[in-house]
Order: sequence, then structure tokens, then C-alpha cells
Amino acid sequence: MSDDRAPLVREVLTSYLDRHNLQARVQQASVINDWEKLVGVQLATVTEPDSVDRDGTLRVRVQSAAWLQELQLMSPTIIAQLASQGRTIKRIWWSLSPIGNAEDHNIGARGEVRERRRSAETK
Repeated sequence: MSDDRAPLVREVLTSYLDRHNLQARVQQASVINDWEKLVGVQLATVTEPDSVDRDGTLRVRVQSAAWLQELQLMSPTIIAQLASQGRTIKRIWWSLSPIGNAEDHNIGARGEVRERRRSAETK
């Protein structure tokens, strides 16, 4: 597809989403892809968003019980932070579960993110 068609495709898609009242739903779902930008690297490293329900419930996996408890207390602040960035989330459902990015970072006791050092193999 040539570059001159891109604005037309964008216009048609936007029109379709508006006609079917899906624009808000797409904005809600964008929380999943934009998670690290929205909450910061520290929280994104210990969490992984799963889904956003139609009712505005964001489901997020958390790597440890300590973080789960902390994040439950932080929920109102995180919801307000998301709202200030145009994301309408009504509640967050935190669940204790392994997350994919936990292998890439080492989280210190105070929550600081440290890159995991890879040991060099010796022969």
C-alpha cells in the first residue's frame, strides 16, 4: 500500500470506530500496550497487564505477594494517574502470577530495578 493511502485508511477506521461507539473501548485497551509508559518502568517490571473488561476493570498480574499488597493500596492513585493520561479504568484486579518480563530484571528489596548480570562462561 502506498503512503498516500494511509490517511484515507486512518479516516475510514476512525469513522467506523466513532459510528459504532468503539473509540472509548479502543482507548481503554491501549492501556495494555502503553503500560510501561503509563505507570513507569519500576511498576511495569513487576507487573503485566492482561486485559481490560468492558466495564473498565483492568486485570494485571503481579510477580510477588509483597508487590500485590502494595499495588492494592496504590490502586486509587494508579487509576487517577491513568485517568490523567486519558485512560478510563474504573478498577484494577491484581493477581499473583508469574510475569514474562521478570527474567530480564532483578528487583531489589526497596523496589529498585537492576539489570540482571549475566555471568561470563569460562573454559
